[in-house]
Amino acid sequence: MRAAILTLLPFVLPLSQKCLAFTSPVSHLRVGQGSVPALEAFRLETTSSDEGLPSTNTFLDPIADGITDLSILGLRLGTCVLMVHHGIDKLDHVEGFSVNVVAKFFGFLPGDPAFWTISAAATQIAGAGLLAVGILARPVALSMMATMVTAVVFHLLNTGIEGFPLGVPAAHSYNFELAAMYVAVLAYFSAAGAGAYSIDEKVFGGELKLYESLFEKVTAKRE
Repeated sequence: MRAAILTLLPFVLPLSQKCLAFTSPVSHLRVGQGSVPALEAFRLETTSSDEGLPSTNTFLDPIADGITDLSILGLRLGTCVLMVHHGIDKLDHVEGFSVNVVAKFFGFLPGDPAFWTISAAATQIAGAGLLAVGILARPVALSMMATMVTAVVFHLLNTGIEGFPLGVPAAHSYNFELAAMYVAVLAYFSAAGAGAYSIDEKVFGGELKLYESLFEKVTAKRE
């Protein structure tokens, strides 16, 4: 038996050293008993285990990021340019829109129907301008999206789903289709913000940072 062990020993020792090479250098830290707190030990463990991993970045990443930022800018500007005429149309036909849309399909809304027509028009015109340059993009896009959600509801109440999703309507497109596309695009900007090429990013240093600083100022005054 001893002879067998001595024979295998030269092969076992190098193998054990190789296995130790894959263990974390902080695995010997005794959490809760030594001088290293549990959270710090976990951080060290995670950091040390990631150091040996290969980088996932490639030389194409900056190019892809630039194309993405330009695409978001194009999507934002295109949406705003196409949106603004919807607001102008409502201002040109306040009475007709108020009677045939607001009063007829949204009669539960309080107040004069013309108020809601003008409010929707102002949201679409002013919102298109603000979102185009990227100022307070998230709440602006959300308010614009609300007008388009209302438009989707109007079309569904007026003409139904028209065989959606596989039906082919006589007009070759669903009446609610355009409004639904606006909802989808504006939902993206409501969640993600205006993107890199915006006043929110270039001037305010980030829209969310702006809100955070405003929140801190308000809470500091209350204290």
